[in-house]
Amino acid sequence: MRLFSKIIGGIEKACLMGSGVALLAIMLFTNVDVVLRKLSHYAVPSLYEITQDYFMVSLVFLSVSYVYKKGGHVKVTLFLRLVPKAMQFPLKKLLDFMALVYFALITVMSWKAGVSAWEFNEVSSTILAYPLAPALFMVPLGCGLTCLRIALSLFYPIRTEAGDQN
Repeated sequence: MRLFSKIIGGIEKACLMGSGVALLAIMLFTNVDVVLRKLSHYAVPSLYEITQDYFMVSLVFLSVSYVYKKGGHVKVTLFLRLVPKAMQFPLKKLLDFMALVYFALITVMSWKAGVSAWEFNEVSSTILAYPLAPALFMVPLGCGLTCLRIALSLFYPIRTEAGDQN
């Protein structure tokens, strides 16, 4: 199981690096676009669409599993103090299981969308007409990795940055 966790961790790091590259690309291309607009009245073609279709998708979905591992997702703890201590652990496991089912559904449906886009050779409606399938495949990659991380945490709790067990 330790080897499996290391493999997932390695894939998470690679995906996190991809997410970081997407963030840097957003910043770089946006700055270039602003400078071009101010100095020459030209713009980077289809920058908004590329950012929306590729960079934001990779920024969000490639980092979801890593954020789960670190315990960084938003948690609503309003009613947590009303739940008896003996019920908090089973409740957390139930919520993790529900999250696993949710991310599994997203993985399956987004995989189908990616395969469909690949089969029909879907391209963007911009002047660049870039393929959309690679962007659509980033969603099941990130969500599938999150499923693996959640499944692993159901049986082997992970320690978050705050020190609590996930």
